[in-house]
Amino acid sequence: MMVNTSNPLVSIVIPVFNKASYIRETLESALEQTYLNTEIVVINDGSTDGSLEILKDFEKKYPNKIFLIDSSNRGVSAATNLGIKASKGEYLQFLDADDLISNDKIASQMKLLSGKTPEVLASCEWVNFTDNKDHVGRVPYGVFQDFDSGFDLLLRFWENQEMHQPAVYLTHRDLVLKVGLWDESLAINQDGEFFCRVLLAAKEVLYEPDGKVFYRKPNENNVSQQKSEKAMISQLKSIKSYERHVLKVEDSQRVRIALKKVYQKYIYDVYPEYSHLIREAEKLQLNLGISEDVYIGGPKFQLISKILGFKKALRIKKTLNF
Repeated sequence: MMVNTSNPLVSIVIPVFNKASYIRETLESALEQTYLNTEIVVINDGSTDGSLEILKDFEKKYPNKIFLIDSSNRGVSAATNLGIKASKGEYLQFLDADDLISNDKIASQMKLLSGKTPEVLASCEWVNFTDNKDHVGRVPYGVFQDFDSGFDLLLRFWENQEMHQPAVYLTHRDLVLKVGLWDESLAINQDGEFFCRVLLAAKEVLYEPDGKVFYRKPNENNVSQQKSEKAMISQLKSIKSYERHVLKVEDSQRVRIALKKVYQKYIYDVYPEYSHLIREAEKLQLNLGISEDVYIGGPKFQLISKILGFKKALRIKKTLNF
């Protein structure tokens, strides 16, 4: 089935929790899209910092464009799922409440997707910024290109420790409904787990070179929350979901090697905290049945790993703090 090529509605779904400092700029980037047939569905997830009042002001100013859902605090996945269910668009654009998209992002991707089936996904470049999107840091990743399938892009992520910021995608509603909603039990990496399922169902990923996503670097509080025990438990759960879903699509040596790298990167990130989680990850890694060594981290860490082994490299990294 080919999608509607006339002028399909795009729903921009923005969950909001305590982002009063940033949400105005984010909403403005959504409102400034040159593709005009959009709706903006914002979900207030129990904010306590004045975000709700800002959202109400925007809804009052743009009553035919912005649709506000006010919810108790249940987490980003639950808020996003509320937005998906309330949205009416044929396509979905997910956007974090502190990130931005260039004004041509959706228009350029809609042009690229014109006449394509719902299983085709669009991506674009994402860049880092702190306060001013005119000063950005580009990421030297190899994911900024077309992929013959979402599966191929997923393996690229895992084999090279690369990623896409989730707002890069423009996703057909049918593809989302096919794979299911966001996992509300996860406290971190909800987007990674969700888009793992989306990519496994995507027949093609088309890269659009003009549009941009501006990913705001997390502050120290966010970073510390991402390293909490709750977060690390959630991260490991999401990786187990990766394994469960990808092996249903292809159970092969190359997939298991890629998964071994994912578990190894998890151990690298967790060490030296939460030894029980490290032991669990090591067991899951061993269960993959891959005897050959894999190497993750930067060039210096990989070199030490090749000479002394992964565990000794971790201890040296901790001692020397590199």
